Amino acid sequence: MKLEGEIAGCKVMVLIDSGATHNFIACRLVDRVGLLVTQGRGVGVMLGTGKKERCSGQCKGVTLTLQGEEIVQDFLLLDLGSTDVILGMQWLQSLGEMKVNWKKLYMEYGKGSRRVTLQGDPSLCRARVALKSIFRTLRDEGEGYLIELQQVDRETEGESEVIPEVVQDLLQQHSTMFQMPKGLPPVRSREHAIMLKAGVTPISVRPYRYPHAQKEEIERLVAEMLEAQVIQPSVSPFSSPVLLVKKKDGSWRFCVDYRALNKETVLDKFPIPVVDELLDELGGATIFSKVDLKSGYHQIRMRTEDIQKTAFRTHEGHYEFLVMPFGLTNAPSTFQALMNQVFQPYLRRFVLVFFDDILVYSKSLQDHVAHLGVVLTTLREH
Repeated sequence: MKLEGEIAGCKVMVLIDSGATHNFIACRLVDRVGLLVTQGRGVGVMLGTGKKERCSGQCKGVTLTLQGEEIVQDFLLLDLGSTDVILGMQWLQSLGEMKVNWKKLYMEYGKGSRRVTLQGDPSLCRARVALKSIFRTLRDEGEGYLIELQQVDRETEGESEVIPEVVQDLLQQHSTMFQMPKGLPPVRSREHAIMLKAGVTPISVRPYRYPHAQKEEIERLVAEMLEAQVIQPSVSPFSSPVLLVKKKDGSWRFCVDYRALNKETVLDKFPIPVVDELLDELGGATIFSKVDLKSGYHQIRMRTEDIQKTAFRTHEGHYEFLVMPFGLTNAPSTFQALMNQVFQPYLRRFVLVFFDDILVYSKSLQDHVAHLGVVLTTLREH
């Protein structure tokens, strides 16, 4: 059964599946929310289609909120299509005795001295239609549609990578937009704030130990961020530990483990868009362009009084972020709110925004060039 949940302030589509042996989380969601990924021996997974996939890592101790209930679980990374999270037998077996009604889409289990009930959302599920129902509909002169989904083999389709000349000319006119930014971003209408719960004292977590090779990499990455004015030396009473996460290309991603800080942070309830709902807006569009913002989070400044809360320690020093770092619980909400504000006049007309991905869609090439020009001009102005 399917229902909506929330991870780090981001709405997610959750599938509770007794046919899945483990819990899984979509790779795209991990990137969006900035969850910490633990690399390990790749786990092979047999999909329902019979195809084999290999998980690219694991997220440990992820807090998922379902209808007011907090669930803390470990998740394997996997490409999941339209679903964001799968809760499988790994979680279901931990619940002990429970009552499940798959037809009515609800489950009930014990948690301490109370009972917890989770209600699935029928609108998120797609059920088979009996022929009898179809014939009855036709007899009553009802209108229906037959939709056939067919898997497309990209290699045999010969997908074109040619960019129309008018689009290339437009991109050339806005070529400065594709250069790497230098220094701090401009002061914008929105900065990232960290509101702590009442009575919370400065949070300081002991740094992790690193192999010698990782120490050199941390030093290099810190030097890059200092030069880019992303961070500065700190004397803050706050401190979070640093760790390196290996990317697919073999390089390292610099991460700060803000879990202790996030636990004491008041959550921002700004609504995060649901991918399936966004896709409903694309009816009639025939041409699309996607603009991916480089280091989008680093284009938002930290609120001055909250800079000290972002502090982190390495083996050689104490630093703090001047811009919004990855890993903060409310960072996705802040970023989405700013993007919605910037593109408000064009949202759902010819622009969809999902964090740092901007989709421009049009019904003709002529319209698309105009729409793409508006988007690039708007980005330059901000």
